Formats: sequence, structure tokens, C-alpha cells
Amino acid sequence: MAQNLDTAPRTRPATDTAAPRDTAAPRTPAPGAPARAWWRRPWLLPLGVVVLAFLSYVWPPYLGLDPKASLIPIRPEAPQHYPMLVAHIATGSIALVTVVLQLWPWLRRHHPAAHRWSGRAYVFAGVLPSATLAFLITPLSMGPSVGTTLGGVLWLVTTGMGFLRATQGRYLSHRMWMLYSFAFAINIVWGRVFVFTLTHLEVQSQTVWAQVTGTAPWLGWVINLFLVQWWLNRTAGRPLKDLV
Repeated sequence: MAQNLDTAPRTRPATDTAAPRDTAAPRTPAPGAPARAWWRRPWLLPLGVVVLAFLSYVWPPYLGLDPKASLIPIRPEAPQHYPMLVAHIATGSIALVTVVLQLWPWLRRHHPAAHRWSGRAYVFAGVLPSATLAFLITPLSMGPSVGTTLGGVLWLVTTGMGFLRATQGRYLSHRMWMLYSFAFAINIVWGRVFVFTLTHLEVQSQTVWAQVTGTAPWLGWVINLFLVQWWLNRTAGRPLKDLV
């Protein structure tokens, strides 16, 4: 009986013969295959416009490297505050631009090398230094925020998981984690929207301002996470090549 068992042909389990859907490499469109119309992704252009508008609003006060022009109060007793703030804004700008490129399906499908390099720039030139600088700046701010700190930690975690899944070839999981990372990356825009709205509505109440500045660091990324999860649920089951 033992001899029969030892010499019997062994078959590989069925699960070993086919790659899971999560590890299937993204497919490029076949020659002559119709591309997905740009209007089927109506969010991409407005997203790029919002990011450019945000950067156009944030950067001018810092181009002259004058601490007095800073949009954020600078502590005079902490000379490192302003240089770290400028570096944080610079690396954060890299993160915002490259995350938009990461969400561009055409770039991923037709220029995968550019998609990979923009992803590396997002992680190592954007998220990692920007989040680290944010942790160093937060104690110097006039109102240190637990919401901001927690958002930064989760930004690092989701980005790290997204990068790890890409190196493992688990592209569906990579997509999920990077969309979560996007939710934290774009969080900063909400704070400026709230402040811009209150300013133009000429709201003078200090209580209202305190409530907005206190809840914005939480509300922004919570709203974004809900929207990202809705999108993940809505697009579940689509072919990987058609996903963003």
C-alpha cells in the first residue's frame, strides 16, 4: 500500500493552476479596442482643476520665503517652524499632483512605466516626507489637532499598504489601499474650502470659526473615506483594466 501511495501520480490542486483575480497583471487594451470615453470618468477633470486651484491659492504667500506672509501663524521662538512648513507644503504639493496621475486610467493603461514612477514619487517624495513634517509641525501650531495627527498616521499606513500590495502584484488590493490613501491626501483641500467659505460669507463669530477649525481635520478625511468606499462598492466586479 505504501509503495502504491509513493508511486501514484500527484495532481496539483486546482487553486494553484490559476492566478487569483487580485494578482492578475493589468491588461493593456488590444489593438483597435475602443478606449473608455473620457466623459465616462467625469470626476477626473474637476479633480485636476480643484488640485491646481488649491495649489494656486496656497503657494503665492510662500514664494517670497517671508514668514510674515504665511497663511499659518509662525511661532517666532521656533526658527525651524517656517522652513519645515515650506518643505511640508512642497512635498504635499508633489503628493497632490502625483496622486491625480495615479488615478488617471489612461496613463496606467498606455504608459505603465510612467504610472509606476509617479507612484514612487507619490510615496517617497510626497507622502513620506510630507506626513513626517506634519508630525513635527503639529506641536508648533496654535491649535494642535488630534484629527490632523490621526489623519497623518492613517495616510502613512494606507499608502504603505498600497505600495506593498503593488510590489506583491496584488493589484485589486493595491487599488483599494491607494484610493484610501487618496482620501487622506486630498483631505487638506476641505480645510481650505471651509475657511474660504466662512471668509467670503463674512462670518465673524469666533465660536463658528472655532467649531469649523476644530472639526475640519476630522470631517475632511471622514467624508473622503465614505466617498471612496462608495466608489469601491459601486465598481466592485468590474474588469481590472477598467478600474481606477
